[in-house]
Amino acid sequence: MTLPDIFSLSLKSLLRTKGRAVLTMLGIIIGIASVILTLAIGQAAESFLLSQVASFGSNLIFVANGKGDDDRGGPPEASVKQTLTIQDFEQLRREPWVEYVNGASIANDVVSANGVNVFAPISGTTEDETRIFKSVVAKGRFVTDEDVASRSRVIVLGATVAKKLFSENDPLGKSVKLGRRTYRVVGVMAVGGTRFFTKLDDQVYVPVTAVLEQYNRERINFISLTPKGLSVNAAKERTRLVLRDTHNLDNPQGILSKDDFQVASQEDAARSAAMIGTVLQTLLGSIAAISLVVGGIGIMNIMFVTVTERTQEIGLRKALGATRRDVLGQFLMEALMLTLVGGAIGVVFGLALSVIAIQIINQFQEGWAFVFPLNGVILAFSVSAFIGLVFGYYPARRAATLNPIESLRYE
Repeated sequence: MTLPDIFSLSLKSLLRTKGRAVLTMLGIIIGIASVILTLAIGQAAESFLLSQVASFGSNLIFVANGKGDDDRGGPPEASVKQTLTIQDFEQLRREPWVEYVNGASIANDVVSANGVNVFAPISGTTEDETRIFKSVVAKGRFVTDEDVASRSRVIVLGATVAKKLFSENDPLGKSVKLGRRTYRVVGVMAVGGTRFFTKLDDQVYVPVTAVLEQYNRERINFISLTPKGLSVNAAKERTRLVLRDTHNLDNPQGILSKDDFQVASQEDAARSAAMIGTVLQTLLGSIAAISLVVGGIGIMNIMFVTVTERTQEIGLRKALGATRRDVLGQFLMEALMLTLVGGAIGVVFGLALSVIAIQIINQFQEGWAFVFPLNGVILAFSVSAFIGLVFGYYPARRAATLNPIESLRYE
């Protein structure tokens, strides 16, 4: 028999049992749809993270809190546990190779005015934030170095917060409550996007020293800076040396302690973002692959049932001259058609779910975009064909090896 003959015969056999064929494909449809969905979300997440990192600029350096550990080992109390302080920020600001530097302390609290309460992320910040992150003030001004030095209770509102608290009225010069303390509004930010998974329009900004005072803190969350006259790698090393000195990590006894902070560049952050996306896709894809295996086992079981039900037909075909190869080819073709059609439906279903999922995610976190998972689609069809061949071979082989005389007697 030629390949077109085998295809035609297999198609007719499947059409005779359309209901069973659809139910058999369900496992493959769900499995492939899951793979497409997870890969699409994983790629969208990676794209979102990379876009967030890229928006900071190529020469941005982050310093975050970390936990050092004495190289000598020993009990936990001997470990170096210093974290970032406002003094670290001030020391870096004095360095001649630093162009802009910002120290930040993050909190969450209720901002209220005119009987309206808004729960908002609070960014304790400094003047250089607008220069480093290219933030734009729509009205008034931003936090200044004088505000930081005097711990002034001034506040800059995100666009959405300003609208919720003051509607269309001008908020400049008005008072708002931040927690239990009163602040004076000095600025309103322009409508913005997201940063560090926070909508900028929903955020408020106050001097970093005001946050430390109000919430009784001694530490800040992170420092960001841009260098001048130095490469990013050289600036990272200079930053590290400055902080090791301010944290007294190089003690007089000559015993070197590990850094109790982390220094990273935009390139480091991009690499981490790509790694997170890859891990996410691998993890979710592995979970989805389980459903594909289950679907393949389902196809194998149904094919066994089909072989049993069509035993007499197989015997008759063999008696009329069909070879083992013809029978094997027909049943393999049926399994392959089931998995490929199921795979195609699963791809369409998975892409539709991916678009819907991205839209839902954007309701909570703006900036996500659907990325067509071309590699995922190719993988889906390849896996579908593989499953059809692997899980269809044993039932097809069993059909091909049936004795024609015994098959004709089968009832």
